[in-house]
Amino acid sequence: MSVKKRHPLWLIRASWLAVFGWAATIYFLSSLPGTEIEKLPVHLWDKAAHFLAFFTGSVVLTCALRFSTGWSWLRIALVGVLLIAGYAATDEYHQLYTPHRSGGDLLDWCADALGGIFGTACTILTYALVQRSNRPAPAGN
Repeated sequence: MSVKKRHPLWLIRASWLAVFGWAATIYFLSSLPGTEIEKLPVHLWDKAAHFLAFFTGSVVLTCALRFSTGWSWLRIALVGVLLIAGYAATDEYHQLYTPHRSGGDLLDWCADALGGIFGTACTILTYALVQRSNRPAPAGN
């Protein structure tokens, strides 16, 4: 039986602060009218912007779940992807009521959800690789 390593409280709090900061940023950007979005200095293909935004959210959410729970990676992945996809759906709903925005766009939601899936997978793989490289070498033969 392995003992789960407890992460420092500051790391747990910082990771959740990052999650809420990301969510607030998405909400703020979704509240901007379409005419204001066009004035932003960053111009990406719409689906790429959705993918990258929710990729980022899934990275910070996956870290927050890892640092604050004793859950398995599978559970973290399932809960994380469901939360990201759910937030993406509320984002699309919110945009229905934002002037000059096209809310309820299934393709935008798919880009968001795919970003969440890839972000979660990349975070888990990166964490596993770092853990593997930090593992002590086996005792000599």
